[in-house]
Amino acid sequence: MMNKLLKTSISCLLLASGLTFTACDSDEPPVVPPPANSKYTVGANVDGEGYYLTTDDIQTGDISVVGNGFEGWANLSVSVDGYLYILNNTEALTEKFELTDNGPVKVDAISNSALVPEGFFRYIINTGTGDLFLMDFPNEEGKAPYAIIDLQGFTVESFGLMDVPDVNGKNALWTNALVEGDKIYLGSLYGDRENWTQLSDSLITVKYDYPSLANPEVLVSTASAGTTAGYRTNGTFKVENGDIYQYNLNSFQWNGNDELAGKPTVFVRIKDGEYDDSYVLDVSAEYNEPIAIWNAWYAGNNIVYANIVKEADIPAWGDLLQNTGTLVEINLASKSVTELNLPKATYRDVYSLNCIEDGKFYVPVSVTGGDANIYEITVGGGADGFRKGARLDGSNVFVNALVKNF
Repeated sequence: MMNKLLKTSISCLLLASGLTFTACDSDEPPVVPPPANSKYTVGANVDGEGYYLTTDDIQTGDISVVGNGFEGWANLSVSVDGYLYILNNTEALTEKFELTDNGPVKVDAISNSALVPEGFFRYIINTGTGDLFLMDFPNEEGKAPYAIIDLQGFTVESFGLMDVPDVNGKNALWTNALVEGDKIYLGSLYGDRENWTQLSDSLITVKYDYPSLANPEVLVSTASAGTTAGYRTNGTFKVENGDIYQYNLNSFQWNGNDELAGKPTVFVRIKDGEYDDSYVLDVSAEYNEPIAIWNAWYAGNNIVYANIVKEADIPAWGDLLQNTGTLVEINLASKSVTELNLPKATYRDVYSLNCIEDGKFYVPVSVTGGDANIYEITVGGGADGFRKGARLDGSNVFVNALVKNF
């Protein structure tokens, strides 16, 4: 029997033209129990082409995305209450899929070209407040394109250009957002927008009221330099008690100032809306050579898993795609840093990773020239607290998304 939501969506089309938006949707809650074969979403890059599928098993056997899943990119995606939302920049759409026994079924879409020039957004964020927040870097006028989408009706609540203030004569170059309560925090990289030089010697975050995006307030930490926006993943995340932590991406690969590039890789804390100068976790102090964190993911209970790359292993930018990344377990409370005895791999292009269940953190390990596997890691389990899970066929498979849907 065809799902009521699917019937409704087939009979309706989204109109997104100019400033007019209509969407056909249902207020029905997601089906419980969850549909078969939809517990997880796996997205992958295979020879430069995007594929994704849903599955109920990422711990055993083989997963083949080519010929068994869907063509397209799910690397920029979030899963909320039985629906998968994909930022499709190829077609300038934000797409909504219902997760069913037959996999993801497209039920709606919003045209991003009516919201921003070229219809491009770099990030899609589940705010936890019933909204999706879409955003891109600030433009040459220091204004960052954004849109807020209401999840219940899948309608555009607001969109436009948010002002990102200059700080000490420097411009915001790179931004990513986190919503906490009635505030939104923009982790940022500041410098000269003309050529991305003269980078700030501090860590900078801009705090706004949410969802009005009014009353910007600049927060500054002198603990190090670099971007607090992250790279593929967000550099800002919150823990169970509401505190916010950030790591800085600071690398000789792109920071033209060797003095600033040599500043340490750290975790800092925002508490009660301000940088807490009493907390700094110096990850670089655990190494006798320069390192950088290119991605990091919060797994709960004050545990972060981070992709650490030694600068000496990447003499050229392209070497980030080689097996240079080391996954480490970082305890924010005890300030311990433990390298996991996993294969060295490229974790650079893991965009969406939100797969935590029963004290386990699941992460794709894609080895250049070798196999790709999903590993089950016991959160807080230390160097050997993991086991190898499902294998993805072929040495040319690079997993860019792994999401727990239910």
